[in-house]
Amino acid sequence: MKKMKIFLPILVALVGLFFFSQCKKDHSCKMRLTCYYSSNGMDADSVVPFALVSFDTVKYNSGLAVLPQISAVDSMMTDGHGVFTYTLDYPALLIVNAVKIDSVNGVAKKFTGTTQVQVNEGETTEKTILMVETN
Repeated sequence: MKKMKIFLPILVALVGLFFFSQCKKDHSCKMRLTCYYSSNGMDADSVVPFALVSFDTVKYNSGLAVLPQISAVDSMMTDGHGVFTYTLDYPALLIVNAVKIDSVNGVAKKFTGTTQVQVNEGETTEKTILMVETN
């Protein structure tokens, strides 16, 4: 009986510790896009700094959410290394568009690129956007 008085509180403490201590999971959905110039749409040349990035959200029957937190007010631009990062609250399937207008020898050239990105809970999705010259 004396052993039971010592063993029982230890057992209760271990069971309580097991049920009430949980690792806090990261539920955010992260995306990292890198934009590259491309002459043919298949090969990457140099990175595209300061390209404008926009999202089209697509809702499928698989339960992926249309994301209301994305607004036109958000600063959506690649950094000086052509990298754009964004964190979403929910998993989503996105169409990502990138646009850059460069002036080469006084002539304006427009470069555009599009890719589809699926971001999942607790993961960082990395994608490449190849940007080609368009009229």
